[in-house]
Amino acid sequence: MTISHASRHGEVIDPPAEQVGAATQERLECLFYSESEAADRLGLHRTTLRALALEGRAPVEAIHLTEHRRVYRRVDIHRLAGVET
Repeated sequence: MTISHASRHGEVIDPPAEQVGAATQERLECLFYSESEAADRLGLHRTTLRALALEGRAPVEAIHLTEHRRVYRRVDIHRLAGVET
């Protein structure tokens, strides 16, 4: 998972890896699922979840990291899947 932020002109900028420590990366990974992980847990194919997200019809909100990369909050996936956290 990468951490990105938008510049004042709206383009997405990935900070250098040394600015994103391993501990920060691990904390974020335990809060979010990748698109493939989210789809698996929801019983969908990855491309189906992707298509729904692009149409704004995904069962959970997608967080767009880049134009082609989305992640999903674990708590949202668990709530929808009926998993106790």
